[in-house]
Amino acid sequence: MDTTTPENTENRANAVQLSDLGPEVFVNANTMTKWILTQAQESRLGIAKALFQKLLHDASHSRQSHGNGHDCVKLCSFVQQCAKSTDPGLKQWAFTEPLSRRLFHFYLEWYEHDPHRALRLILHVLVASSTANPDPETGKLIKAHVLETLVSIVARTSTTQLTKSGLQCLDHFLTKQAIHLDDICLKYREIKFLESHLPEDAAGRPELEVWRSFVFDLFSWMELSYVSPLAGKCIVHIFRGLEKRSAENATPGSTGFIAELGHTWLQDALEQSPGHMDDIKNYVLVPIFKTDKPAALRLLEAFNRQGALDEHVTDQALLIQLAALEIGKKSGLVDEPTSGNLDSGEHLPGGQVALKERLLSNFLPHPSLCVRSSAFSLLVSSQATTKPFSQVAFDLLKKHLPAFHADYDAKLRNEMLGLTKYLIRRVKNVMTVSKRSLAASASRDAQPASADGTRLAAKKRYGPETLLKDDIEAKEILDRHEAFLNWYISFLKSELLPTASYQRHITALRAALLALKIGKHAGATGDFLDTDIVEMISSDSSWIRLLLDLLMDPFEDVRESASLLLAQFTQEIVNAPIKSSHYSATLLEILQDFCSRAQALADRTGRADHGDGAARSQGLLCEWLHEQESQIGLVSNIISALEGKILKAENDLGHAAIENPVHPDFAALSYAWPVLIIQATYSGSQSDVIRGIHRRIFDCCKRIWLAVKHVLCDDSPEGHLPEEMEEIDGLDTKDLLSYSFRAVHESSNLLRLMVGTLRQTPTAGVPFPPLDFFKSSGDLAFEQLSSLRHRGAFSTVSLTFSTCCQLSQNLRNVFPDTTSSDDLLREWYQGTVDCIMTQASTTRRSAGIPALIAAVLAANAESPSFGEVFSTLEEIAKKEVTMSETDGSNLPQVHALNSLREIFRSSLLSKKAESYLAATLLLAANSLKSEVWAIRNCGLLLLRSLIDCLLGTGESKATIESGWDGVSIRISYNKYPTLPGVILGLLQSAGNISEAGAAATLNSAAASAAEAVFPALDIIRRAGPPEEHRAELWGRIEEYLGSRIWHVREIAARTLCSFLQGENWIDEMRALLVGDCGLPRADLNANRLHGILLTIRFAIERKPSLTEDLENLKELLREHIPRGSRFAGCPVLQAAYLEIFNLLSRRFYHEPEPEEDIRIDLTKQDGPSTALLRMETAIMAVYDSAYEATDVTKVRSALLTVLGNNDTNTACRMLETAPKVWEAVQRKAMEDLQKEDGITPELCALYIEVCDRAATAAPEVRAQALLNFGSLIDGILLNHKAAAARSSPLPSTEQLDRLWSSLQRKGELFNPTLACAIIKTSGSLMAATVCAGTSIPNLEQRLRSWGLMIADSLAVDNSFDTRYAAAMALRSFFLGVARHATTTAAWNKPRYLPVLSALYESLVDDDDEIREVAASAAGGVIGRHMVAPAAADHLVSWLCRNFACHKEFDFRLVASRMTGAGVGFTPAEKLLQTAMDFDDSLFAAEEQNLFIDEVRETWRWRENAFFSSSSSSSAVTAAPYLKRWTEDGLEYLVELLLADENEGGRDGPLGWTSDQHVFAVCARVVLCAVAILKTEDITTARGAKRTRELLERFVAAGEKARLHGSLLEMTRLES
Repeated sequence: MDTTTPENTENRANAVQLSDLGPEVFVNANTMTKWILTQAQESRLGIAKALFQKLLHDASHSRQSHGNGHDCVKLCSFVQQCAKSTDPGLKQWAFTEPLSRRLFHFYLEWYEHDPHRALRLILHVLVASSTANPDPETGKLIKAHVLETLVSIVARTSTTQLTKSGLQCLDHFLTKQAIHLDDICLKYREIKFLESHLPEDAAGRPELEVWRSFVFDLFSWMELSYVSPLAGKCIVHIFRGLEKRSAENATPGSTGFIAELGHTWLQDALEQSPGHMDDIKNYVLVPIFKTDKPAALRLLEAFNRQGALDEHVTDQALLIQLAALEIGKKSGLVDEPTSGNLDSGEHLPGGQVALKERLLSNFLPHPSLCVRSSAFSLLVSSQATTKPFSQVAFDLLKKHLPAFHADYDAKLRNEMLGLTKYLIRRVKNVMTVSKRSLAASASRDAQPASADGTRLAAKKRYGPETLLKDDIEAKEILDRHEAFLNWYISFLKSELLPTASYQRHITALRAALLALKIGKHAGATGDFLDTDIVEMISSDSSWIRLLLDLLMDPFEDVRESASLLLAQFTQEIVNAPIKSSHYSATLLEILQDFCSRAQALADRTGRADHGDGAARSQGLLCEWLHEQESQIGLVSNIISALEGKILKAENDLGHAAIENPVHPDFAALSYAWPVLIIQATYSGSQSDVIRGIHRRIFDCCKRIWLAVKHVLCDDSPEGHLPEEMEEIDGLDTKDLLSYSFRAVHESSNLLRLMVGTLRQTPTAGVPFPPLDFFKSSGDLAFEQLSSLRHRGAFSTVSLTFSTCCQLSQNLRNVFPDTTSSDDLLREWYQGTVDCIMTQASTTRRSAGIPALIAAVLAANAESPSFGEVFSTLEEIAKKEVTMSETDGSNLPQVHALNSLREIFRSSLLSKKAESYLAATLLLAANSLKSEVWAIRNCGLLLLRSLIDCLLGTGESKATIESGWDGVSIRISYNKYPTLPGVILGLLQSAGNISEAGAAATLNSAAASAAEAVFPALDIIRRAGPPEEHRAELWGRIEEYLGSRIWHVREIAARTLCSFLQGENWIDEMRALLVGDCGLPRADLNANRLHGILLTIRFAIERKPSLTEDLENLKELLREHIPRGSRFAGCPVLQAAYLEIFNLLSRRFYHEPEPEEDIRIDLTKQDGPSTALLRMETAIMAVYDSAYEATDVTKVRSALLTVLGNNDTNTACRMLETAPKVWEAVQRKAMEDLQKEDGITPELCALYIEVCDRAATAAPEVRAQALLNFGSLIDGILLNHKAAAARSSPLPSTEQLDRLWSSLQRKGELFNPTLACAIIKTSGSLMAATVCAGTSIPNLEQRLRSWGLMIADSLAVDNSFDTRYAAAMALRSFFLGVARHATTTAAWNKPRYLPVLSALYESLVDDDDEIREVAASAAGGVIGRHMVAPAAADHLVSWLCRNFACHKEFDFRLVASRMTGAGVGFTPAEKLLQTAMDFDDSLFAAEEQNLFIDEVRETWRWRENAFFSSSSSSSAVTAAPYLKRWTEDGLEYLVELLLADENEGGRDGPLGWTSDQHVFAVCARVVLCAVAILKTEDITTARGAKRTRELLERFVAAGEKARLHGSLLEMTRLES
């Protein structure tokens, strides 16, 4: 058809005419418009259109080539010039709708992919065309088209989602007011069809609902990071516009848009997408606060009005609130929390919003990690780093910092440390500014007065000093901040006590480093030492003692941080004496003494942490010595000691392994060596000494390797103990293996460190290792790596050998005369190939051979090249071998395959290996067809590594199992063009082998085919099919649905789900069942039908919704699943069919509808072949009972029948399914509990009956029934409507007693699962008993017995499951009783003491999960939910207030917790003797509870029981017993100290009080003594004099014996 029009003809003619013009016409828009005006009147418009077409074409070409936007500028300028033209035709044409449309869509397409700034000119043109159009109707059409397009993009109804450009355009039009909010609202209502879904409201609520939906659509686009800023701008426009319009049209009683409503929208949006918190903060809140102060203040007032925390408020709402307050604080709109802040949220005199102290007090101990982190950020943030803190802020920090330091979450602690850096800098800056202000004032006062008696006017202040009004204020601020900084340093010291947890140790050390390195000058940017803090720490013997002791801590990062902090001290500080009343020593002398003790301890135990600590102390000593001669002498002494130990090992390895470990000495050389090398040069004589040290060290490494080689090279994975060593007392396989491994590990690390010096730039005097040292080190590493069998050892040695290979390419820079660097690498490579060909395959498969290959390739040498090595390995791996040709001990193919696997696993080599990936994939798949199992196994491992290389390893297990989502690009098939062909080849070859091996039984070839097909299916399943091979892959994979191997069918079904991403997936499933003529396919055997049913089930599981496809799916299942004799006679097929309907019922609350003849009679037992069918039939009975009769009659009958048949698995599945099925039914019953036929009582009765009937059955059934029953009781108790109902659905007391009695019957089957279920459910049972509302006989005895049972379950030696079940029981009890409306929980009654004691015990458990549950339980007592440490503090305070006069409380909790001696007051002497029994075995038993701190426990209970204002010390009935225990302990401690003094011994660093157990007992005694002396009623008594005298004697003896300074400081606290 001819489409030629006069206009097209005219355009072509004009185009021909334009081609004849010279370049001077197209210089810019002005030249073009001037030239047009010189043309004839009738041709101007046609020429302008042709010019526009040409400019648009040039601009489009520029977009494709990523031009600089000049063509776009010329295009827009031309249109603008035409719009200003004197020619009416040109001016009218510039404002036409078609032109504006073309510009608009050109902008959308370009800006989406290349947001060039020149494109903003197009937006200006569009705004002018729509708002200033000479023809208003045309302007309206342009505006309508733009608006419809933009709203469609936001609403996700547009066919082309050009979101970024669309939102940018919307923002521009809203900014220029070219589009109004009313226009958007009407258009969005039209597009979304919201009219029929909105409730009518006289106050205009429907419009706000429209805006809410529109805003939520904008929020949904924030999932794209590049769209978030633009979406935020549009949301800000809407909020401002709605609030402005609401204020203008406000009428009495109206409920227009207000700040609270915007706040609610933000909360709701964040709840839907919690990951958008930063986007909302940065792109919504920040713009509002920066540009609109009145709106920001209104929003802040809305947030600040939420003062008290409500348990129903979500974490997202709190995060929004905190983020807004923090931004307001940084913007200067929110003031520091002060005691003078108003509690109602009014403005301060400066127009700021008062930050409430109560608000922060609620947020800082909040259970949510994110809320607590945000609250801490809010507390320390400010508009400037010189803004002073208020006293209230410091008080809050002092109260809540301990909980932050002790938190188990490393992310929270790191965030807190980042904020602590800002906190310290701000404190120091304020102190500097205050001092500077006071100094300036003093300087002015010191100036002489003028002749008239007046002084010169003070200079005007600039900068931070302007914040200080007068000297009194400056002095007060300085004192306040100095006091806090001193407290903070003391607090950090208290966090380093031996009894503190790892979290507190590492956090305090890192915070102390921050305090040291952050300068004290305002505005300082670099990290340099604060001399005041350095002096404060270095002059405190307690600080030094704690830091030195932490060098022997079990955790490596603690040892490293302590060493790093000590290394900050300068030579002046190190050599300055630390004076004490009885001794004076320098830090250097203290460290030398510590090194001797640390080395002795390391030799005594042989532990890795002790060895590393002793080594670090030697390295620190080498650094503190400073002089080269002293440092070299220290290293020589270490080597001499090492040589003596090696000599003993060569003569008697067994005794050396017990008595003389060498790894501390090798590690000490590793820490000392960098001190000798870094930034150091040596003269000729010194260089000779250094070279001698090189040779001595290598000799030690070689000798120790020869001494332990036979141990580490033995094939036994458990280690090897020679017969001659079996008689050595105390030596076993683990001791010898540990000694040998650590010797090689540390010696190899030392060699790698020493040869690494060759990386430095050659300079005169640099102590490079000799060339022969380097060659010998490389040869030694090669020998070790080629023969080692200990995995940990060869992983260490592989790093050393890799370093040697890389440095072999750098030898000529250091040794210009050498010519053998390439030959050396070639020699090592050839040796590796020889190992591949000759070394036997062991239980470790290839041991260090793959590491040898990887190390050679890591050198990145020209010879041997990567291609050469890869080809050699590929050639070896391809060699075929049969079982008849080998005995399995000499398989070079195994080593080659493992070496290839190591290449692809290496991050250094995998990039180079990408081009070989497809070929290697084929090689690995072919290896799966080998007859030799070892080759097949290595091929499978190689395939797994290749798949990880293709798809990555950072995915969660759920993501991997879910498969491809149909959207993301997991593999770029363009990058691997041969990969689809390889996958097809694998599928085809495996299928051929499978068909050939399909006989009566599966042979090895068919089994190998199954192994070969898995990797190919896994790639398609996780990455999706390549589009060009989609049909062929579908056909190949479809064939495997009929495999005779179940697992192959299952993987094939999951893989096909990656193809079923479109809307016609049911049609594709129908094609698997039905042929072209509409009849069932001829190849539809039982296996294939089972595979298709699996595919349908997996496809349903992946679909988020089946609303539109549900009827079609049911029709597919009813009409196209053949139910002939094959189906009826196969229970597996019937089970798979029923499973699909059960899945639909579970996911979509759909009533099951399969025919009754498919289900099996549960009363019959037809053997194991019907087990799956029986299970699915029983599960369907649960759904039938819920959806049909809404009672438990049917499921009760089925469940009891199954129990009668002893079908445990089916019964458990039914019980697991029941709560999920009845959730909706239970919810409805809870809403109308007046009905007598409510389902909840029937369910309770059913679970009780199952527990009674299943007494002789498997315990798993009773356990699941108990858990269901407990969850049901918890739901009733936590439901307000259930609590308020006249007829409570709670079981009767008789039912509960009968259930509890049945659980305690003897002779019944029992297992740990049932035990945990009983413990967990006991809390619900006890809560229901307390809430029964009737007089329960023996209630107090029941509560006490149950409390003791829970306390026993929480014992530290119990398993985690048992303790967690006990914590869950506590939560059910306390929350259930507290929430039950008909009961007032009077927790202050004595009968609750045992369970309250158990609650506190769970709050200090070692596992954070248990502490979290316990903190939730404590909320039922203290009335607030908070983090566990804060909950423990509040609980102790509550207990001491409510049980202050109770004897049982004083003995069971106060005295027991303060002394750690139990209710029986075990003497402190016995406790100390037990603590001092040091376990020096190599593998010491780990502490059961690493969280609890005995010092903190004593302090917490002492403060609340003795020192709090609400407690009375005279009421502590256990005080006399506590006094006697304390005095006996003090007396024994004095005897110990005097004995040490008489024997010439002393404590000091790493002394006997450094042990955490000893320190704990000593601290308890001291703190109890101080508590007794501070108790008025006792100190006035005659007996308190002995306590004071003993404490004074203890202090005097402790100072002489250099007792731990922290213990001595405890005696002076509050004195």
